[in-house]
Amino acid sequence: MISKVITLEDKYIKSEFFDIINYAICRAVNEYLNRKAIDFFRRVGEYHLDEALKRGFIKIDMEDKPLDILIKIAKFLESVGYMEKIHIHKLSEDEAIVEMHGVSVTKSSVNLIREGKQPSHFMTNIMLAALKRCGIKAELEDVEFDEEKGRFKERWKILRT
Repeated sequence: MISKVITLEDKYIKSEFFDIINYAICRAVNEYLNRKAIDFFRRVGEYHLDEALKRGFIKIDMEDKPLDILIKIAKFLESVGYMEKIHIHKLSEDEAIVEMHGVSVTKSSVNLIREGKQPSHFMTNIMLAALKRCGIKAELEDVEFDEEKGRFKERWKILRT
């Protein structure tokens, strides 16, 4: 009897499946941690960054400009299918509009927000972790959200201390 070996290259996780996993994990985290869920997800971003750096998926130089760090992470998340497309429009050296299209966890994130719970914000938390590693803080605000098109826009501002 000959059996076929299926490698990871033969199979891909569908975004719909990932979206359900995201919802389930986030709901459980919110249930157990309540208001500390945001701190938990920030730590997840830090561990995600550590692993991505260790595995060579992302390369960050401490001398990189803050917005260039965000672009590197955005391209990584785009390349692994977390989102279809991301555009970072620099408004200045310290400010940008981040526009995400086809985010794989749109439905789960929208449902969590409607339920008054904290979503995972994978992209946001890994970006904040990378800036933190370089001693930089940032603040962001939601600018636009189109659930039907799965498009999000945020304004990021680098805080200089």
